Order: sequence, then C-alpha cells, then structure tokens
Amino acid sequence: MDKFIKRLIKREEGIRDWLKEKKIDSLLKKVDQILDDLPRKDIKKEYQDAIKKALEYCVENEEIKALDFQWYYGGSEIGGALAYGLDGCKTKGKLSKTDLGPKELPGIELDLEHGDLIDEYFAEIPVNYAINAMVEKISPVFEQEEWFGDLLGDVESVITDYFQIWNYKVGYEACEQLRESSVVVKLKSRGPFWVTMTRHERWSVAIMLIN
Repeated sequence: MDKFIKRLIKREEGIRDWLKEKKIDSLLKKVDQILDDLPRKDIKKEYQDAIKKALEYCVENEEIKALDFQWYYGGSEIGGALAYGLDGCKTKGKLSKTDLGPKELPGIELDLEHGDLIDEYFAEIPVNYAINAMVEKISPVFEQEEWFGDLLGDVESVITDYFQIWNYKVGYEACEQLRESSVVVKLKSRGPFWVTMTRHERWSVAIMLIN
C-alpha cells in the first residue's frame, strides 16, 4: 500500500471520527448507504477504460508528461472529469495543507504545480455518479441549517470531500489494475509521470505515479 492510498484512507477515517465526535452519526450513516448503493464495480470498470484510453493517448503524444482529470463542482449536478495532458508538473509529493474543512483532519491535496497544457478533453472519468448522488440526496439536508449551527460550513466541506474520496479511491484502484499494463510500461521513460484528479480551483490529488 503506497502513501497515496494511505492518505486517502487516513482522511476518510478522520472525517468519520470528526462526524461522530460532533454527534452527526445519522448523516454519516446516510452518506455510507448512498455510496454503498452505487454500482462500484461497474463504475471502476468505466474509470479503468477511460484512464487506459487517456494513457494510450499520452503514449502517442510524446510532449505529454503528466495527466490530470479535472471537474467543476459548484453545488449542483456535474458531468465527468475531463482529461488534460500537460508537459509535466513540479512536486515532491508533499501535502499542500490546503484541504477544506477542520484543520485537524489529515490532508490529501498535493503541493503540485502543473506545467503547460498540451492537449485536453481526450478522455473522461465518471466522477459524476458519486457527486450527483450527493447533490440529490444530501444537499437538501444542508438546507436545515438549524441542525448544524456553526458547523454547517465544515460539515458541507467534509461531506463533499467524503464523496470525492470515494472517487479518488476508485481512480486509484483503476490505476493499480493498469500498473503492469503495456501502456504504463511505455510511459516509464517519461517518469516521474503523475496522474492526478483535480476539482476545479483546488489542489490536485495523486492517483498514480509512473516512474
């Protein structure tokens, strides 16, 4: 188990503990049920196919030395996360310490600066399944402000992150299934080749490092 998945699990567990500490167990149970009801196996297959397609595109374009899947979320339903090919990125793999929500929670966002854009929109991963389920079934709960009081902002941030972590973990697992594939082997000469997922206007989260 590498540090990327360890960080995801650590933040996920931290969010669960924080919600329990704040006596919001009922919301946590509802969130877990929503995620459990998603067809995870089928969604992961879609991720794997899309990531493989994106990596194959990168192999054919020698200028691309980093791959990012980016989506925009502003509180309403979204589409998938689109692929961006970049000429590299600068990072040592350290955390940026910029994650939203309570500062005591472990972070997952990387201190990472992407290089110049080479190409875009050549693949798409379905982050929308989880996020749109949250918008439909959890967002109305946030409107009950009296339930959360001063915690409303932090609760919204950690619940959104909890759904995003579900996506990051699926993305990571899909990448792991591709790790020994020929397409990944072909990109090793361009290492370190980072594969990341990024919510628009946030810092990136790593799901694979090819080197």
